[in-house]
Amino acid sequence: MEEYFLKNRKENIIGNRFKEGEIITGIIFNPVDYVLDGIKFINTEKIENVAIKTNNFKDKVMMKKIQIYFDEPIKKIIRDSKTNSFEELFTVIESLDLLCELSLSEEDVVYIGKIIDVYEDSIDVDFFDTECNLMDNAYVEYENITTVTIFSDYLDSLSEVMKST
Repeated sequence: MEEYFLKNRKENIIGNRFKEGEIITGIIFNPVDYVLDGIKFINTEKIENVAIKTNNFKDKVMMKKIQIYFDEPIKKIIRDSKTNSFEELFTVIESLDLLCELSLSEEDVVYIGKIIDVYEDSIDVDFFDTECNLMDNAYVEYENITTVTIFSDYLDSLSEVMKST
């Protein structure tokens, strides 16, 4: 497990890295104990420091859980896809029609949205409120993104509600 210390953030992110690149780092988010709660992609520029957290028993449990976690075909697509840039990542997210959570550089809030268009340096995204109502359509530049989350329990719950409405 690694603990990621991010610029302009009070809270750190703990997870198991499965993809590391110059632009984005992919982790399976571990908010507490043995809980896996989605996949986070971190803007590598926003990482101040990374600390390795060693706990042999927890590492053993988490490695087993991570193997099971990636058994789902849609998660395998994310793990195995070429996502070395934000453009590649958002192209995959858009093609799979996934709901995602964006954490932007200077804010402590997150935005829930669906990717509408992907460009070389930005995305167009529809943002939704906590009751799945369309709030806004926005243009977001990649340099302003700190993290992108998919497959969290929260996002999966909202996705199910959106499918049924």
